[in-house]
Parts: sequence; structure tokens; C-alpha cells
Amino acid sequence: MTMTADSQRGVALLTILLLVVSITVVAGAMLASQKIVIRRSGLLFNQDQLLQDLEAGKQLAITIIRADDKLNDNDSMQDIWAQPLPPYTLGSHSITIALRDEASRFNINNLYHDDAADTDALEIFQRLLTQLNLEPEIAIAVLDWQDPDNEIYNDGGDESVLYGEQTNIRANKALPNQSLVSIDQLQEVHGVNADTLAILRPYITAVPYFVPININTASPVLLAALMEETTPQQMQTLTDLRAQQVLVSVDDLWQLPPFISMGTEERQGFESLLAVDSQAFRALITATGNSDVGIAPQRYATVLISKTNSENDDDDINNNGASNNDASNTSGNNREAKTVTVVAQRLWAFRPSF
Repeated sequence: MTMTADSQRGVALLTILLLVVSITVVAGAMLASQKIVIRRSGLLFNQDQLLQDLEAGKQLAITIIRADDKLNDNDSMQDIWAQPLPPYTLGSHSITIALRDEASRFNINNLYHDDAADTDALEIFQRLLTQLNLEPEIAIAVLDWQDPDNEIYNDGGDESVLYGEQTNIRANKALPNQSLVSIDQLQEVHGVNADTLAILRPYITAVPYFVPININTASPVLLAALMEETTPQQMQTLTDLRAQQVLVSVDDLWQLPPFISMGTEERQGFESLLAVDSQAFRALITATGNSDVGIAPQRYATVLISKTNSENDDDDINNNGASNNDASNTSGNNREAKTVTVVAQRLWAFRPSF
């Protein structure tokens, strides 16, 4: 059976149509793939830019603390680091920085330092727990988490037995016997759960070296923990006074009620626990990307920054296993030079509690 000329033309036309359809499909797939590659490259570029923004924010936070240190010998809520900072624009991106004085909180790593338990710091933490209607025995458990022995402090019991009685991720395992790197680790400590940590979070920090409490920035709750039978309401008067006049030395505190009634021996126990400046700050850095299309992408970083005396910096920080960046700050006057150092930093895909 022979094909007519019309049939042959029809087959040829159908073949051409199939080829056109095939080419169109292939070209569409290539175009879609190219768009995906371009989109992916754009996202990667934007993410890389956000990471660079976070690095710029970290350097800006260090610069602010350095500049503030040149102005005075104390740290208070009147200082430039404590003031709201406007967003810093970089092209189509922006950076926002918030700084917090970690010395305004109780450093849980103060409980054990220089190879010994600090009984005065322990008593402060116990009173803080009591102020918050929490069990003061939690302070002992946090100390046991840090000290190098395997016995319960002032009890002699076996720590592993205590932890073997509870079902958590460290049951039947030895305690780490080292300082805490984050207050979130407290949920692994005996007697602490998520609700307990939520109550404690605004009043504590975890700095990997000894940090005295800054009486110019500490909350009334923490100040009330310095003395027996003292309430945050009584300390509100003190916080109102320091808002008008910054305390320039710890001796100024002893002239104010209720501390004026504290005995000389009791005051001496506080000499190393209190200060009028801060040796640690935490920065929350937010980098926001281009918002021309859709929701603007954001990345976050928290940075722990130390500000310590130059001669003490290596001993206080490096001996605790913290990283040490070269960020020296030397004043041009007769004031004691301080060293501003990045101790630790962490990237976040979501906004962390701060």
C-alpha cells in the first residue's frame, strides 16, 4: 500500500510538530533549571552577605565598648553601650545591635573558680533562688556540676547516685566537672527543669571566667540577694538613686540603706564579688537582607565580649578555655588600659532569647 502525497505531507508535518514540542519542552526545562540555579546562587550570595553583616556588627559592638571605656571607669545605664542603637545600613542590608551588661546578672560560674568553691558567691546565689521562690539547694547542684570531685558539696554523698535517680540525658553518667558554657545547660542539673530555668533566665549568665556583680546595673532582685532579709522593693530606692548618680566605687554602696547597717567583716567578704564596672558584655546582632521580594531574610549572632585589665586578661580568660582575639584597647591618658576581647560567638537561624 503506497502513501499518497497528502499522507506523506501529513506525516512530515506531524514529525515537525513533535520536534517543535520536544524542543519546547527541553528548552523550558533548561530555562527552569537555569532559573533555579540563578535563584540558588542569589540565595547563597545573600546568605554570605548576611554573614559578613554579622561580622561587621561584631566589630561595631567591640568599637562601641572600646569607645565607652575611654570615657569613664564605670559602667552604668547612662553609658553609650546601654543606649538604643539605630539600625546601621549597608546598601540594601541593615544591622541592628543590642548590648547587655553580663555583670548585671549573677554569673553561675562564680561558684567555683581558682580551684576552690566560693562560699560567698554560693550564699548570694542561694538567696537569689529564695527571692525567686526556688529551692536554694539548686545552688549546691550547680556548684557540684562545676567542681572536680564526685561528692555532693558539704554532704559527702555520691553525685552519680543522685543523678542516677533521675531520668535525663545524664542519668548514670559522670558529671562534666567543668564550668557551664550556657545557662541552657542548667536543665541537665539536678533540680532544674524548663520552668525553673525560665524564672532564673533574666537574672543569671554563664561567663567562663569570674565576673563581679556590677552594682550600677544589677536588678533590685539581685541586689536584694546580697543581704539576708532584704526585699527587691527595698532595693528599688537604690536603683532610683543610681539612675541619678552613678556609683563610682563599691564604698559608695556601704553609705546607702540598707547596706549601711552591714558590718565591716561582712563587707570585706564582698570586696571581690562587687564592682562598679563590667568585665563582660553580650551583643545580639541582627542582620537583615534585601526585602524587595517577599520577606526579608534575617540571621542572628550572639557575641560574648570581655573587658578586663590588660595584665589580668590572659590569666582570667585563657585559663578558662575561651578564645582570645587581638582586640586591645589602650587609652591615651593615665587611666588603666583595658583589653576588649571576643570570648565566644554563636550564629542563630532564629532570634534567640536575650
